[in-house]
Amino acid sequence: MKDEHQFWPGVFISKEKLIELLDYLQHSHFNVISLDDAERHLNGDAQFTYPVVITVDDGWRSSITELLPTFQAYQFPSTVYVTTYYCDHQIPVVNVLLQYWLWHNPTEAFEVAFQGQHYGFTGNVSDMVKAVEAAMVSFDDDQKTAFLSATASALGVSDDAIQTKRFHNANYKELNAAMASPLTNIQLHTHTHKLPTDSDAIHHEIQTNREVLTAQIASPKALTHFCYPSGIWSPEHLPDLNALGIRTATTLDEGLNARTEHPLKLKRNLVMDSRSLNQFIVTLSGVADTLRWVMGKTRS
Repeated sequence: MKDEHQFWPGVFISKEKLIELLDYLQHSHFNVISLDDAERHLNGDAQFTYPVVITVDDGWRSSITELLPTFQAYQFPSTVYVTTYYCDHQIPVVNVLLQYWLWHNPTEAFEVAFQGQHYGFTGNVSDMVKAVEAAMVSFDDDQKTAFLSATASALGVSDDAIQTKRFHNANYKELNAAMASPLTNIQLHTHTHKLPTDSDAIHHEIQTNREVLTAQIASPKALTHFCYPSGIWSPEHLPDLNALGIRTATTLDEGLNARTEHPLKLKRNLVMDSRSLNQFIVTLSGVADTLRWVMGKTRS
């Protein structure tokens, strides 16, 4: 919406870059299909020519209010994997907002005055972000928002990112409005954007995510597709995902998917603001996969 794509080009994309890629897809021989149709294709229950699936992670507000209407203008179906904690708590995603501010104004130390107390933070970006999160842990949502505004002032940056909700997740009214289009599919991404490896914690994260979305979103589609938070997955996850009725799960491992691919290990190709249209074309064509295979054979 502003400069998020410059701050983190692997996560956010400018509308100009997005339109360039969508224009290519629209006029190419590739066919954008739904995730459900892709599952049928991989299972051998349907046959699509040069199929491509669009998936979007996390449920950022701008993904719902800006990105989905753009896909719909092209008549492209898409799936959004939504993590629900920040849908419940309508405050900015704290760690991302803090990293954004520290990108704008790098510092090794700063001090926040809040409600009569002074909080000092030092170290690298990661250390300071964790320390701010720890300082806020007992605050309610209003206090957290106020503390973040005080942090912006301490860092000498604008708090307009809070006011414009650029680092918020969508709220449930916005998610329901998106579901008015049959081209939109909302699916699972854990509740807190974490997926441990012990069974109880896996079930808690996914079941909470599923229960919240079921209660809040009017969707005719079953919540059976899943995306690993940050693409991090382990073989230990697979039995639990099966037990939870998950039919497909997407990683951030890059590459194309053959019909022999395990449905809970699906690869994706990342669309990044820092990648060119030519890189996008090479990736979709399978050339990048061939090069990975050749390099692997060469190393072995």
